[in-house]
Amino acid sequence: MLEVKNATITIGGKTLAEGLSFMAKDGQITCITGEEGVGKTTLLRTLMGFQPVAEGFVSVDGELLTIDSAPTFRSLMVYLPQETRLLAHQLYEPSWPESEAEEYAVWNMPLPHSCLEEQPEPMTPEEIFHLAEKTLSEGGERSIIIADEPAAFLPSDLTLRMLELLRREAAGGKTVLIASRKPQIIDYADQVINLNRL
Repeated sequence: MLEVKNATITIGGKTLAEGLSFMAKDGQITCITGEEGVGKTTLLRTLMGFQPVAEGFVSVDGELLTIDSAPTFRSLMVYLPQETRLLAHQLYEPSWPESEAEEYAVWNMPLPHSCLEEQPEPMTPEEIFHLAEKTLSEGGERSIIIADEPAAFLPSDLTLRMLELLRREAAGGKTVLIASRKPQIIDYADQVINLNRL
């Protein structure tokens, strides 16, 4: 379970949310929604401990999320980034030697050597879905799923299959958070947090 209590989230001196409070419960799907640029991805980064709150707090299973505790809590999470291509190495054999990469790079940006490679062709909707399915399957017993616009490039039939995947994770007692503007996902969620209404 994730809890956000009286949180103020700022970035670059701009306040994106103030007095934000909600609980994302085990066994449920919570959808974070709002217009583009309102702060959905920043909120997800806050819930993963990469972006501290200016006021209030975030807790995971009753334990306070801090800069020091964040790496431990991230080990409980499976993350589906909006830039799905960042996980494409899970589908194909890499063409570069294995190397260590710092945690921030793995979660938030292309790996350092990726700029030396030609960028791959855009992934098809089927590849995006298969990659999400594989990532969730390999998540094992991790208890929190965080997905940033997981169906942004999917047609409605694959969006439904994606939602069914995430529902199975929730039915297994996991906490599922999705950032999305897609009506099909918003209508499917157990709880909706609309950042435009704060």
